[in-house]
This record gives sequence, C-alpha cells and structure tokens, in this order.
Amino acid sequence: MEFSSLRVLMLFIAIMVHQGCTMVKITISEKRNPIPQHVTIGEKTTLTTWGPIKVNKVHFFPSSFRLKADDTVIYIDPVEVDSAEPADYILITHAHPDHFSLKDIQNLLKEKTTIICSRGASKKMKDVNNEIHIVKPNQQLEFEGLHIETTFAYNRKSVFLWIKAHPKSKENVGYVITLKNGLKIYHAGDTDYIPEMKNLSNIDAALVPIGGDNLTMNAEEAARIVNEIRPTIVIPMHYEIKNLDELNQFDVLVNAQTSVIKLNHEY
Repeated sequence: MEFSSLRVLMLFIAIMVHQGCTMVKITISEKRNPIPQHVTIGEKTTLTTWGPIKVNKVHFFPSSFRLKADDTVIYIDPVEVDSAEPADYILITHAHPDHFSLKDIQNLLKEKTTIICSRGASKKMKDVNNEIHIVKPNQQLEFEGLHIETTFAYNRKSVFLWIKAHPKSKENVGYVITLKNGLKIYHAGDTDYIPEMKNLSNIDAALVPIGGDNLTMNAEEAARIVNEIRPTIVIPMHYEIKNLDELNQFDVLVNAQTSVIKLNHEY
C-alpha cells in the first residue's frame, strides 16, 4: 500500500491526538503569500485566508478562514493568522492541530468573544474564560443577527486498518452559518462524502476539503457534493499545495453554475 506524505502525517496526528499528545509542529509556510486574500461573497461580506501553513515539512492549504459581514467578525479554525482583528465569534470544527491553535484563539479574543466548538476542542480550552458553546452535529444556535447550524463531519473510510482520522464517535462538526443579510456559508470541516450532506440546501458559499488520502473527500467526492448542493461559489481547502492536479480536477468536475475560487497559495 502506497502512502502519501500527507496521509502518513495525518495518520500520525490522529494516533497522537487520540493518545492525548501531538508532537506536530505547525508553522507559517514560506510559500505563503504575504498579503491575505479576500473573497467578496456578498454585500459587505468577505472571506479571508492567510494562506498555507507547514505541518511539520508538508506545505498545506488549511481550513482556516475569517468571515466578516458588516461589523461582525467570525473566525473558523484559526491557525497561524497574523495581523488579525479581534473576533466576535470563533468556530472550531475539531481538535487536530491544523484546525485548533490555542495561541491563535487567545490572540483573537476580546472580552465578549463567543467560542463555538466541538467537545474535543473544548477540552483544550480549560483556561479560556470566554463564553464557550460545546456542540455536536445537528444542532442549531441563535445569536444576534446570526444563525449557526452544526453539521456532521466524519470519515467513512479508514486511513489504516480500522483507524479513522475523524471517527463519527468524536462528534466533530462542520458549520452552516446564516448571516443577517441571509447569506449561507457552509464550512465542511474534515469529512468524507457522507449521507447527511444531502440535507444541505440554499448554500451561497461552500468551503470543502479536497485532499483525499482517506482523510477527507478527494477532488471527485468534493465536486459531487458541490454539484448536489449547487452553491454560488466554492473554495477548495485542506490539501497539500504541491497536488495541483487534484485542485485542477476539482475545478473541471464542478458544474459551471458554481464558481470555483482557487486561492493563490504561492508568490
């Protein structure tokens, strides 16, 4: 059986996280564009990415974004974000170190920042005094001008033998965020193509993993769900940046009615 460098690394992460330690080093990739990239998804509504991180030696486009609508600032899985404004809300999908960074969370906090996170992530924030909502899939949360639905995010395929990087039992989540202006943004988290995705509807912008390797959806599976839910735009995420063939395959497979935004990760 042939293993890619990303699969080997993520298998290691999955085992170490399960045992309570990581021994994984997350840094800013030298292939990162020094200027954060912004995508306009609606009136006064933008998504921002800071670009690649390095997971040990792997250059990797992460699932870390800022969503800003009017004056509301929402971060999803913030990892190695810099020169960033404080958060109104921080959403964490799960506790793997390419999605969870206590350092970044602490840097983004202000007195009234609200954190929404999975059970696994909450265990790493015992010293955080802000309001924390611990969630599992298929829940609804209402805030002022903001509706958040948690979605299922898990693996159906094993990385090795019986080991799944993201087992359903961990209750990791994705998010559907509905803004005051009615826009709906889906962040899938780390997940395979799963039956629960058929419940998604009226999505304006989707953020979906394409890296494959039995860690998340691959390009073909990600295109399948995008073509089913038909968002206006889609941004691929969670892939090793040297795998441009996968990125281009995803672009080709997505129906023309959805705009694929491939964020520039090298300069």
